Amino acid sequence: MILCVILECGAGIIYGIGIGYDPILVFPAAIALNFVSIIIVTVLFEKVLNRSSTVKSWIERRLARGRKVIDKYGYFGILMGVFVLSPIQLAIVGRLLGLQPNKLYPALLGGTFIVATAFLGIALGIFKILL
Repeated sequence: MILCVILECGAGIIYGIGIGYDPILVFPAAIALNFVSIIIVTVLFEKVLNRSSTVKSWIERRLARGRKVIDKYGYFGILMGVFVLSPIQLAIVGRLLGLQPNKLYPALLGGTFIVATAFLGIALGIFKILL
């Protein structure tokens, strides 16, 4: 399950099911560990940014256009963002764009659930049967 922290929840699910753990236990454990790692990474990232005001102001200027997109698409944009970025990368980008944690974390939890469900289907061979 340590792979969930390092390589996101997909690798943890595939490995956990591959070595014989019960999928009913692996799925929520992978989501929980991945979400905890998202929170830890965003808190550490914020501390690093708060120490360097020049880097923070440079990043904020570069991401000014992204705020318009986030305001336009909101939660749906974050949920769909997990198909392009990993949830941890999306959390960092969301915090850089100025999203508050009470808006960002529920959407990231939903995105993590989508990613975990897809990898659970891959690990169990469901997509092989459907396709």
